[in-house]
Formats: sequence, structure tokens, C-alpha cells
Amino acid sequence: MQESRKLNEVIEAVKAPFRGFGGHRLIILAISIGLITSACHKDIHLDLSNASGITVIEGYITDQPGPYFVGISKTVTFYDSNNVVPVLGASLIMTDDAGNRDSLTDSGLPGLYQTHTIAGVVGRTYHLSVFADGKQYDAASKLNPPVPVDSVGLQLFGFNGKTYWVFYGIFKDPAATTDYYKAFLTINNKKQSKFTAINDQLSNGLTTQTYVSPDFFINENDTIQMELDAIDKPVYEYFNTLNESTIN
Repeated sequence: MQESRKLNEVIEAVKAPFRGFGGHRLIILAISIGLITSACHKDIHLDLSNASGITVIEGYITDQPGPYFVGISKTVTFYDSNNVVPVLGASLIMTDDAGNRDSLTDSGLPGLYQTHTIAGVVGRTYHLSVFADGKQYDAASKLNPPVPVDSVGLQLFGFNGKTYWVFYGIFKDPAATTDYYKAFLTINNKKQSKFTAINDQLSNGLTTQTYVSPDFFINENDTIQMELDAIDKPVYEYFNTLNESTIN
């Protein structure tokens, strides 16, 4: 159980680095976590010593004024003490389909790079090109229109003889399009690493209620903010797969 808890901490650390406040995200992913499982009566052997050195790049751009940020890091092994190894000296270019181009520079925080001139405009497609450690990585993503959150609330539920608060948000899904979302919380001005990935396959055009988990239990007098990001399908598939992998 102790190793299982620590493995979950490692996975959460991979999810969390460099996630800034804001909406749409451009994702380039290169993460490899291998689990070898067997029947319940047998030992479980985890190859935890060969997971280091995988490059993880995550950037975001929103319809709010910049600058926007891209974080580059490397994974570490299960036994390493550091959760994040920043990648320094990378070359990053962000462009859009309107012909705009921006060279990102060091933000002053290790492994975190920022834009200077490019603006987030709904409907445009953005391309991110990164050259780091002798390799090139590319990703493209479209900035979709935001969908407003109509209301938020708390609901009590019982588990194992105790009661807990659960946070939820309600929004109206647009009927004319196929939509994907990522919802997360900010509690007491601290962005939470947990999130909910949503698609409208069963709720197209309907009012939707979605539950969003905090990193820890919600307490009385906490200040809670919910953000609903309108993302495109590849970004949704990334976050949805990441969530399922973490749960399993």
C-alpha cells in the first residue's frame, strides 16, 4: 500500500507541473508509466527504476490577455526525491493560423517559458514548436468559444460513517456543436491539480451538472472558484486518458 500511495503521488506530480490559470491548453505528451499486474494472490512487480528522462511539455493559451506560459520538464524515477526536473535552454515558437508568430523566452522560473506578442483569439488554431535536448516536438490546438457556468454549489454525501462536501457546477451545453471541457477548482487562491474531463456525447444541448474534485476535502470558510475550459477533442482525449490511468 505504501508503494501504491507513492506511485499515485508520482502520477499527480506529472499532472501538476506548470499548470497556470487560464483556459485552453496546447498539449505535447511523452509520458510512459508501466504497470505489470497479476492475480490477487501473487506479488505485483513494478518496474519503477526506468521511468526517468521522458519529456513533458504543457502550454496554455486563453482568450484573456497574455503572456501565456509553456512548461517543459522531465519525469523522474519512482525512487528519486525530485518530482520535477525543469528543462532549460529550450527554443519555443508559437504561431497561429492568422500568420502571427512569437518566440518564447525564459520567464525567470526554471523550465517555464512565456510569450510576448501573440494573442488568444477564439476560433484560431495555434501551433507550438519546441526544440529541446536535440529533439523537436510539435502540437496544434484550436481555441474554442467559452461556455459560461450558470451556477455552482455544494452537496453533502456520506461515506463510511462520515459526511463530506462535494462541489458541482451547472452549465448549458451548446446544441450546434460537439463540445469538450475540462473543469477544475481553485480553493483559497490555490489551483487544484485534480480535474474532470467532460464531453457532450450524452448531453448535447442540455443543461449539465458536473462534479469537480478538490485535491483535499473542502472545509468551512474555504473560498472556491470553478473554471470550465472549452477544449478541443485531442486535448480532451489526453486529459480523459490521464484521469482514467490515474484512477486505475
